Amino acid sequence: MTESVESKPQNGEPAQPEAADTELSPDAVKAVDELLDHSVAWLRQLLAAGGELATLLRLELQLTLGDARRMLLLTLLLVPLLLFTWLLLGALAGWLIWLASASVSVALSGVLGLHALGLWLLLRQLQIYQRSLGFRRTKAHLKRLLQGADHESPSADS
Repeated sequence: MTESVESKPQNGEPAQPEAADTELSPDAVKAVDELLDHSVAWLRQLLAAGGELATLLRLELQLTLGDARRMLLLTLLLVPLLLFTWLLLGALAGWLIWLASASVSVALSGVLGLHALGLWLLLRQLQIYQRSLGFRRTKAHLKRLLQGADHESPSADS
């Protein structure tokens, strides 16, 4: 009778695994390599997209700051001119209304209406400028990137 020799632990030590147990099959090695390749490709795409977004943000920030500087300069140049023009226009309108109606209250109401109209026009223009300072292109690009990531199918990674 032949006895099979099994490796038994000595002194309470665990049995050592055989060399055949630690080797991976070629299919498993290939699958791990493919997973690593896909992960590296995904990270490269992520870095490229992040780089594009950062470049777009930087360029749009430069444009926005340039527009803001120009708006400030124009505002500073226009203040004295607009102030005197507005005062003279109000005085002229009030005087013409007073000549036509011979009533001071009607003339003051006309000047008040003129000031209200001017104020409304200025506030509307400020809202238009405020909308242009909103990083529209960067937000749209980021939204497209996020929508693309949401719609990407899991089968594309495997």
